[in-house]
Amino acid sequence: MRLVIIGLLILAAFTGGTAQEYVLAQPQAGEGILALLRRYQLPDNRSCLQLFLEINADQEGLAANRLVLSRRYRMPIQKFSYDGKSIRTTLGFSDYQHAKKIQEYNEQVVRAGQKSARYIADRELWVPLHLLPQRMQAEQPVRKNGSWPIFGPDNSEVALRDQRLSGKFFYLISGHGGPDPGAIGKRGSAFLCEDEYAYDITLRLAKRLLEHGARVYVIVQDPNDGIRDDALLKSDRDEYYYGKKAISADNTIRLRDRATLVNSLYRQNGGERIAQTAIILHVDSRSNAKRIDIFYYYQKTSKKSKDLARKLYQAIKAKYAANQPGRGYSGHVETRNLFMLRHLQPATVYIELGNIRNIRDQDRLVIANNRQAVANWLCEGILDFYR
Repeated sequence: MRLVIIGLLILAAFTGGTAQEYVLAQPQAGEGILALLRRYQLPDNRSCLQLFLEINADQEGLAANRLVLSRRYRMPIQKFSYDGKSIRTTLGFSDYQHAKKIQEYNEQVVRAGQKSARYIADRELWVPLHLLPQRMQAEQPVRKNGSWPIFGPDNSEVALRDQRLSGKFFYLISGHGGPDPGAIGKRGSAFLCEDEYAYDITLRLAKRLLEHGARVYVIVQDPNDGIRDDALLKSDRDEYYYGKKAISADNTIRLRDRATLVNSLYRQNGGERIAQTAIILHVDSRSNAKRIDIFYYYQKTSKKSKDLARKLYQAIKAKYAANQPGRGYSGHVETRNLFMLRHLQPATVYIELGNIRNIRDQDRLVIANNRQAVANWLCEGILDFYR
């Protein structure tokens, strides 16, 4: 994602309106990729060609510049629901000259006959990926050369399933990290560190959200720990915040830094006008005998936070009922006076994934398929919430 390569296969562009879609185009007889780009008033340079190839990676024959006449291809252009006011308010930025370029492009495609009406009339604004405002190009995690290194070499490819979360922003925050391993449990002679397991599930959730077109910021990042299938996750101290900022050893400073970073991104990305959500993942530590399942804490003053927490709780409770009939489920939803719940501006749900000292709760953490299941089920709860 320059730090960032724009859009590509799973760009989920920002808007206050409906979910974004790529413009689809059917080639004409004898038309190659470059000619198709020119017909849609796009530059026929290497960068634009690469964007076309990546967003159509599921199509066959493109490496040889071959287009199939019966197929429709995604153009490196996204459609936005025009808000009836201005291009700048529709896209959430203030640069007048940049807005003029987008306006001129829309006039060009109408004159060329590729679009039947002006965006003011049909409320459909076309924005080529190379003209997206810069902050809309800042996808997370960092994408490089067609893959997502943050997920690790075996998990770096992300296939877009649908656009159900297009236009939705998520800030995923795994607990502790850097100099602070968080809660520590013991399994046999091995030690289990909260920050490593919370981070692994956070990455798995990030990947699932991206598959549905979401914009995802992973707030705590590790340069060499992608998604791992090991039971015992090795602990290290090299995590940092998005933007390469160091994690403080002081808990008060650490919490303040996280809140400041997320709130800054929240304002940058449109504030309350846009669907933005923070998910905080921790692992609790209680007595060895205390099995707690998963707890969901919401912001006392936010109905959205409370409703989302309930959806997540319901999703996982239903999954346990379906997959382990008669098991029972002791997780619950409540508000709590936590610093992050008080200070984060986006709707936030704080999740405790289990008791790291309880042998049965540990199974949720050390078994890789269980970590993936938790991420999958949380994603399903989010999808249901935004249905």
